[in-house]
Amino acid sequence: MFCLNRISEFSKLFIMILKIIIFFIALGWIFSSLFKFFLNSKLKKFADQVKEAHREETKRKTQPKDGNVNVDFVPKDSKNGSSGTINGGDYIDYEEVKD
Repeated sequence: MFCLNRISEFSKLFIMILKIIIFFIALGWIFSSLFKFFLNSKLKKFADQVKEAHREETKRKTQPKDGNVNVDFVPKDSKNGSSGTINGGDYIDYEEVKD
């Protein structure tokens, strides 16, 4: 009888410990799910804000005000013979040497 009573107490203790473990696992799963949900929603809002800022920036850059054209790069005068005249030192006459 003593042994049976002891087994009964052990099984009650085991079941109680098992319930506590299951409770903490469920609690951790719930908190991790809520954390992922809120983190995902915050990251989505942040990504939307960045996209909107980028969209406004590109819109502002691509649309000139009042129909004016903005020139970002003006090339310097080149010496590649674009003027059509040959100045001293720009042209070297050569002959092809055959072996």
